[in-house]
This record gives sequence, C-alpha cells and structure tokens, in this order.
Amino acid sequence: MAYRLPFGKLLHHLTRDLLILVYGTHFQALDTSTGAIIASTRTLYSDNTDAIPQIKYITPTTDGQEASIRAITFHNKIDGDGSLLASSGEDKLLKVWDIKEWRLLNTRPVPKRVVSIAFSEDGSQIVTADKFGDVYSYPINSTESIENTSKLLLGHVSMVTDMVLTPNNKFVITADRDEHIRVSQFPKGYNIKSYCFGHTQFLSKLHILPWDSDLLLSAGGDDFIALWDYVPGRLIQTLDIKNLIQNQVIEANESNIDTTDTVPESKNIAVMSISSSNVMQHIAIIIEKFPGVLILNWDAEQRHVKYMQTLSLNANPLDCAYDLRGNLWVSSSSKNGGNIDEGLITLFLRRDNNKYEKASTDHPVVYQINKFGTMKVDVLPDLYTTSQLRKDPTDWREQKNKHEDEGVPEEASEESTNESVSLPKKNARPKGDSKRKKKRIKTE
Repeated sequence: MAYRLPFGKLLHHLTRDLLILVYGTHFQALDTSTGAIIASTRTLYSDNTDAIPQIKYITPTTDGQEASIRAITFHNKIDGDGSLLASSGEDKLLKVWDIKEWRLLNTRPVPKRVVSIAFSEDGSQIVTADKFGDVYSYPINSTESIENTSKLLLGHVSMVTDMVLTPNNKFVITADRDEHIRVSQFPKGYNIKSYCFGHTQFLSKLHILPWDSDLLLSAGGDDFIALWDYVPGRLIQTLDIKNLIQNQVIEANESNIDTTDTVPESKNIAVMSISSSNVMQHIAIIIEKFPGVLILNWDAEQRHVKYMQTLSLNANPLDCAYDLRGNLWVSSSSKNGGNIDEGLITLFLRRDNNKYEKASTDHPVVYQINKFGTMKVDVLPDLYTTSQLRKDPTDWREQKNKHEDEGVPEEASEESTNESVSLPKKNARPKGDSKRKKKRIKTE
C-alpha cells in the first residue's frame, strides 16, 4: 500500500507571500496569495504525466538534503538585496539557499544533528543548536575553509530542544530536555543573563511574541504553556492547555463524536508547534496526536494570553503557520496515512470578526499543493517524536528497594528466568584459585 508523505514542517516568510513546506528530504515553496507552487527540490507531475509548468526545480541529486530535514529558517534580506533560507537534516549538513533565484549558495558539515537554526540580524552569521547541547555560529561568507569556521557560543549539559535569537540580537535563548530555559548574551554566550525556571518536564518550543519582543512563550511536556519576561527571567502567566483539551473531549463525547485520538485525562501531552499572527495577535498551538488547533488571543491590557477557540480537524496536525493575511495553514496526517478528506494542507481563512472559516478542499489557494504536493512512499516514517523527549519516570532506587524486599539479588532479577539455575556472584573467583599470600622475609 502506498501512502502520501505529509508535510512535517511549515515555515512562512515574515514579509513575503511565501510558504515553505517540508516533507522528508525535500521542500516546496508556495505563493500563499495565489496557491501556486513556485519552487521544489523534487519534480512534480500532473495526472497526464507532464511536469507542472512555471516551477523552479532545484536538482535534488546535487543540491537537496541527503536525509530528512529537521530544521529550517528564513532571513529576510542580506546587503539590501535577495533573501536567504537555511536548512539542515539528519545528514549533518547545513545548507544556505538563495530564494530569489532558488539556488544553493553553500553547504557545510556540522558536528551534530541540528534541531534549530537562526540567522543573525544582519545576515552575516547562522546560529545552530544541536542535540548534544551545543550552539555554534557560522559565517555566511568566509575566505577560510567552511569546515574550520564554526565558533562554539554556548553549551548545555542536556539536549538542546529549541533555540531563538531575539529580534535585536542581544540574546540567544535556548531550551533543553532538562526543563531549563537559558537567556545568554549574543554572541558572547558564556555571559548568562537569566534563567526561566518553572517547567517540570522537557521543553520543545520557544516562541517570541512578534508584537511584544520582550515576551517569550514556552511549552513542551507540561500541562501548560508559560509566558515569560525573559530578560529578568520572570514568569508572567501559565495557561493550562491540557484542561482545554479535556473540555473538547467532553464536548465531543456529548455530541457522540469519535474521540479515540484525543487526549484522555491520564495521558501526558506534548506541544509540537507554536505559531502567531501579528495581524490579529492570535497564537496557534498544536499538540501531538490531538485532532485540533488551540487558538489563543492576546489581551494587551493584562499582557496575558487567553483561550479563544479550538479549530477541529479530521486528522492529526503536524505543524502550522500564519500567512501575512492572518490565514492559518495546517499540515495534517491521516490515521491510516492515506488520502484524507481535508487533503495534506488545511486552510483556515480569517474573517472580519477575527474568527476562522475552513476553506473547501477545492479552494484555489490550497488546490495545487493538495493535488501535486509531496510524494508516495511504501512506509511512513515516525511523524510523532516530540513525546519521545519525555524521560522514563522509573526510579532506580524504587527498583532496588523492591528487589531487596523480595530477597532477590539484583543481578538475578534481571538475568535469571529459571529458579534451578544459580548464577555466580559478580567478580567471584573459580574454586581452587585462591590468592597467594606473600611470604614474609625474616631479616636479622
């Protein structure tokens, strides 16, 4: 059985009608004002086997990523002309693209797999965070060998899960698997400005509010999202999103709607994506394996976020992005991996009352990407990896006490399955192999 590979990541440009859609090792560029696919790293075909016209194809055999793309980001301008896009994947290659001509500018290896990328404000550097807890910077242009131009900015003991640069480039903010948020000076990352303490589970997403760049949203494996004044490290608000999801489940049950994939009371949650719209000051939250999008509204008077509504989907979302008009683009994956009624992309159109209306599947803005986007595969990859950041709650001390109470040696409890078999003690010596005693020498 063949499956349509869904879009795992969405990224919209800050000033252009341009949406990047990532699937596997490839990405496509979409004009969000017309719905036209304008660039792709993989050749797309129509029903009559003819390539779709007016698309700039980037040769994947020489330019594309060699393994799944995990991080991607835009820089708006460099030297007043052109635009840049950076990507990195499981192949440990960092690529910089010119999105004006849709060509690859350079490729360089990175020491570890990258989880987040950011451009410096002037576009002279790329900053990467990797799974081993290190943050590096790389110059865009250098006369030296690109393998020897990296600079270590800072490091975490734990895995870094997300990173953002503040708009003024004064700080680099990093989050890790050990519930820490660190605010460090940029580029002198060894100078730590503050910590944001309050999470009790792993962090997966950081998001600076575009209408108030002094504020930071954070989320991960906790039941809440947190709002911070990050420079002093002050917690402003926590909003219980698990409770909001459970309320949706209750309403669905009362309406006799299938809720097999929703989050029950005892299940942990994991935030996969946070996106915001400067047009309406709305925030969209995607939670792993929850078939909906939570929409929060910004209260400027109280400087708080408030729950507004839940946009329902017929499939589990993977990522979301707002365009310049305040419309919300959502990528989805069906339960069985095949075609779904909503297509690969669902578009929620913004209306005058700041509410949303779901566009039809044949809407011209989403028609082309739903019809020709992505590719077919025999086996779908694991699309839900955020919850894997959660640590095993088993306490080794409890296990040890349990073995002692039962009178079972720890080694035997782990390895022995037959009571008639006796295992030698650890570091035991064979019989007859006693240690010789040194002879005493009598001196006169």
